[in-house]
Amino acid sequence: MVAAKSARLLELPTESFTLGNGLPVRLVPLTHLQSATVSCFVRVGSRYETAPNNGLSHFLEHMLYRGTVTHPAANELNLAIERLGGTLDAATHVDFTSYDLSLPPEAIAEGVQLLGEVLQQPLLTELRTEKQIIREEILEDLNEEGAQINVDNVSRRLLYPNHPLGFTILGPLANLESFETKDLRRHHSSHYNARNSVLCVAGAFDPREIEETIRSSFDGMSKGKAIEPLEAPEHSTSQRFTYVHEHGSQTDVRLSFHTPGVASSEAPSLLLLDRVLDDGLSTRIHQTICEERGLAYEAFSGNDSLEDCGVFDFGASVEHSKAPYLVETILELIAELRGSSPTDEEVDKARRRYLWDLRTVRDDPEDASHFVGSSALLGLPERVGTLADRVARVTPQDIQRAAQRYLDPKAAHLTCVGVLDEALVSDLRGLAGA
Repeated sequence: MVAAKSARLLELPTESFTLGNGLPVRLVPLTHLQSATVSCFVRVGSRYETAPNNGLSHFLEHMLYRGTVTHPAANELNLAIERLGGTLDAATHVDFTSYDLSLPPEAIAEGVQLLGEVLQQPLLTELRTEKQIIREEILEDLNEEGAQINVDNVSRRLLYPNHPLGFTILGPLANLESFETKDLRRHHSSHYNARNSVLCVAGAFDPREIEETIRSSFDGMSKGKAIEPLEAPEHSTSQRFTYVHEHGSQTDVRLSFHTPGVASSEAPSLLLLDRVLDDGLSTRIHQTICEERGLAYEAFSGNDSLEDCGVFDFGASVEHSKAPYLVETILELIAELRGSSPTDEEVDKARRRYLWDLRTVRDDPEDASHFVGSSALLGLPERVGTLADRVARVTPQDIQRAAQRYLDPKAAHLTCVGVLDEALVSDLRGLAGA
């Protein structure tokens, strides 16, 4: 029944071509919408950095907003975008950076030209001002002593010690202060080129009217060389517990496990494993941790997948003394799934909700652009039907096997940020087997 439903998913009407410099282009005309989004996806992020230049990708993303040849000041550039009715957003991730310009349909051609200018002709001036802004952003994750207190950042450092996958996206303050224009230029030249980028336009537009504008705006992008990230390291179990003392009313907890990447054949099973655990108020995480035991206001699980590796997290913020009880409860939930497969009803609901999410990609041009564009950049399926069919084939037993293989308590990594006395730390170490 579910497989039949997945076959009826309406595909995104994607058109593809490649510019002379090698830049892949995806067009997704969705004429039922009232807006359009121009997006560019670039292989640049903390995974492509080293310890001395960690944070440079994020800094460069910010600097592209500060002016171009035609619009030499940040205010001029923002004004030009907003006069079109547009909004320019950007985000630096571990393995790529995205730029999205959302516009009314009648301004799409001018939007393509503007985004091309932002990406290819940045002036990279006013470093001092932007450094002050990013400094404040970094300080949000540090305590008064300068220690990292963002539990997700601390967790990744535990999982990937001395590897770019363990770096923060923002980087350390010392790095930020050391960056110069030449560093930005070098990073821009290495990553912002046709071999490391994908351009995608989605929403209300006519492909026949936009192709020439794309060619004239992006044909000048340098071809460049394809950048490959440092290979993910072998999983280490030498240190599996870390605690950062930080004053506050609660302790942040993360229990994390290494998983394979999104391209793995087991990715669909892990996706539904996550949704069986945490996809709505009726699922196991919320029901057990919040409703039955009252341990937290909210709790979650999530499978954070990159191309070749991933991390399955469980997390919540709780009163300090409850931290061991929270971890015990999470381990009980894991043991239940490792011991017996989820019910057919649970899996059917999880699958249906995922298929619904795939259907709604058509409702928002930015969602459609990200689905197609990021998939093209990372070499993943660009058709919703492909993903739907893969998920439709997952059985409850597949989900149990994924839990048995990847949610092994002996391989768990436990991160706590809060106020814990020696007894609590000892209890938590014991639960982590550390």
